[in-house]
Amino acid sequence: MTDRPPRPQTRPHIAPGLRDVARPVVIWTLHFILVYAALSAACAERAVASYPAAVIAVSIGTPVALVLAGWGLLRRGDQPMRIAARVTIIISLLAILFNTAPVLLLDGCR
Repeated sequence: MTDRPPRPQTRPHIAPGLRDVARPVVIWTLHFILVYAALSAACAERAVASYPAAVIAVSIGTPVALVLAGWGLLRRGDQPMRIAARVTIIISLLAILFNTAPVLLLDGCR
């Protein structure tokens, strides 16, 4: 029988909490790229896509991004990472809405 050193106590993993904090920001970033690419394609001099096609792409991508980014908002908990995730989700949802607003409210390319 060998004497083994005592096992160190395991600490909770921080990776799931960081994932919950980073996910909404990554989804907002992807949505921002979608909006920018769609409008750039529609408003360029060569007009790769029509403006209505860009509006449709953004109109389809926005609810998907809102659902994906807001998915963790319903989780309960008072841990600091859970609170940080909730704040990040709310900020990301507002950013997604503000990204979409000019596309839906303005008439077209000028």
